[in-house]
Amino acid sequence: MSEPDLEQLRADLLEQLCYMLDEIASLRQVTSRMHEAQITNTERGLSVKQCYGAIIMRDRNEILPALQKLSGCKRFRKVRNKEWNHLSMEEILTEVEKARQEVIEFVTKLDLHDWTLEVADGMDVYQFLLTVSHHDADTLRSVAQQLYRDYS
Repeated sequence: MSEPDLEQLRADLLEQLCYMLDEIASLRQVTSRMHEAQITNTERGLSVKQCYGAIIMRDRNEILPALQKLSGCKRFRKVRNKEWNHLSMEEILTEVEKARQEVIEFVTKLDLHDWTLEVADGMDVYQFLLTVSHHDADTLRSVAQQLYRDYS
């Protein structure tokens, strides 16, 4: 791939990672009008709060450490899972923003060459972040479906 193509791919993937931040802004408006039971409902799987908790855990315990290994960082402080349904939605959304912002800031600082390095499971940074983006999309789709069912 030529360097301009790599630059565009990097920009596209960064935009997709940033989409989570846009989604959080939109979600605040929706969840502020919902009853607590609607966002902690676990009858159909993970609650809305638990879905966002899973994103936090993945960003902090998997994605960021995998990327940090590129810079030689070997010590990672794992974030322990929380009882997400006992936290306020605002606390969770703020935590998602912080976790994702850390990932975005780290990725933004990578040189173009670093994006071709292996990060995890034989994937380079491009492939790894594309997988992250797909996971985000699946989670957000699941949350949207649950919110639609519970809100309507």
